[in-house]
Amino acid sequence: MDTNDTFDADRRRALEALAKVSDPEVGESIVDLGLVERLQITPSAIDLTLVLTSPTCPMGDAIADEARQALQEAFPGREISVSEADGVAWDPSRLSDSARERLGWNDEA
Repeated sequence: MDTNDTFDADRRRALEALAKVSDPEVGESIVDLGLVERLQITPSAIDLTLVLTSPTCPMGDAIADEARQALQEAFPGREISVSEADGVAWDPSRLSDSARERLGWNDEA
């Protein structure tokens, strides 16, 4: 297995762990909502940057804590940091197709 295969496997495992984290107000995965702005993975650490659905999101800290815990469970022994993206606004274009369908945000009428 080369380095790229390891990176791809780690990225898949991280996204699978994060897909289990839901925004409690919307009931959708943070991955499907498009809240994952940046996911940097090294052999010793994972750095996750989230975009919240609003700058004053009351559940932001809870979502970040749950994301940190999910990554820590998937990657024991690695340092995990979770932060909020500065200057990046969330909008519905970040939704996955499946979340767009479930939430009724289809562009087709």
